[in-house]
Amino acid sequence: MTLVCEVAVPFIANSAVEGVEVVGLLRPHTSTCLKCQARHAAMSKTARALHSMADETTSAPSELEWRVMSSLEGDLVWKASTKTPLAVAAALASMLAAVLIWRLRLNAS
Repeated sequence: MTLVCEVAVPFIANSAVEGVEVVGLLRPHTSTCLKCQARHAAMSKTARALHSMADETTSAPSELEWRVMSSLEGDLVWKASTKTPLAVAAALASMLAAVLIWRLRLNAS
């Protein structure tokens, strides 16, 4: 794939969705490049299939939100699930440290 092919990708996608030819400046390349022509054909086929399904409606399963949210990993889960327990643990640890320091000072005097 050439640099011109890489530059042409969004224009090919746009023209495939809209059902028009690729913009003028890239048309000489896309008319001779087999990879770009194949990409345009595949995207056009996908766009037609999606357009034909536009009127179809399907309701999502009732437990979909729970399944998605429970499968998340990384920052989202860390922030949502451990924020409160982590704060409580930090508060307890600092209280324990304060009590230990206070007791050690009483014993040292």
